[in-house]
Amino acid sequence: MQASPGNERKLSWNDLPALFPGFRAPKTWLPRLQKHAHLVAEAAPRVRVSAVDPADAIRRHYAESLELLRIILAERDVTAVADVGSGGGFPGLVIACVLDDCPVHLVESLQKRAKLLADLAEALGLRHVTVHALRGEEAGRGELRDGLPIVTARAVAPLHELLEYTAPLAATGGSLFFPKGSGLSEELTTAKRAMEALNCEVRAQIPMRAEINPLVSVLRLDKRGPTPERYPRRPGMPAKHPLL
Repeated sequence: MQASPGNERKLSWNDLPALFPGFRAPKTWLPRLQKHAHLVAEAAPRVRVSAVDPADAIRRHYAESLELLRIILAERDVTAVADVGSGGGFPGLVIACVLDDCPVHLVESLQKRAKLLADLAEALGLRHVTVHALRGEEAGRGELRDGLPIVTARAVAPLHELLEYTAPLAATGGSLFFPKGSGLSEELTTAKRAMEALNCEVRAQIPMRAEINPLVSVLRLDKRGPTPERYPRRPGMPAKHPLL
C-alpha cells in the first residue's frame, strides 16, 4: 500500500476524535489506541510489526484503520469481523478498540505476532477478540469457514493471492474490505479468475478521505455463494501458484 504524501501535516492523537465524530465514546477508544501504540513500541525489540516511520504512525496505522472502519460501517451492518494477517493489530485491534460489542477474529500466522496480539488484547481489556495463530489457508478450513459477515486485510498480498486467504472466511452474502493503493485497477484485472473461483464480485471502490490518505481506496467485494470445496488450497499454494 502506498504511503501518504510526505508534505501532509502529521496527525496527532487529538485529531482523531474530530476526524471520526461518528465513533461514540472517544474517551474510551482513544486511550486504548494510545496504550496500544505504547505497547507495540515497547514490544518492538522482540516483535517487529511495522516499517512505518514512527512520526507518521498515527496517520498510517491508526487513522487509516479507523477510516477503513468508517467506510465499512457506512456500507454494512457489522456484527463480527475477521482480520487476516493482523500483524500488530492493524486494523483488527483498532476496530476492536472502537466496537466493544463486536466479535473480532485476528488471523496471524507468525507465532510471535499471534502471541503479541493475544497479549495486547488482554492488556487492553478486549475480551471480544479471539486470536487464531494460523495461516490464512488453515483458517479457511477451520471453524471460521464461510462464517463471517465482514472480512478485511491490510497490506498482506496482491488481490489475486489475498482472496484465497480471505474469501473462504466470508459467509455467503458477506463482504470483504481491502485498502489498496494506486495499483488497484491492475490488481482487479489480474484477480478476475480468483474472484470467479471464490464466488466474489466487486461491489464498490471507496476512496479514503484526502486528510487520511488520498492515495488509498477501499475495495469492497461481496461473497455470492459458499466457498468451493477445493479452496483454500494447502498452505503455500496461493503464493506459489496463484489463481491467474
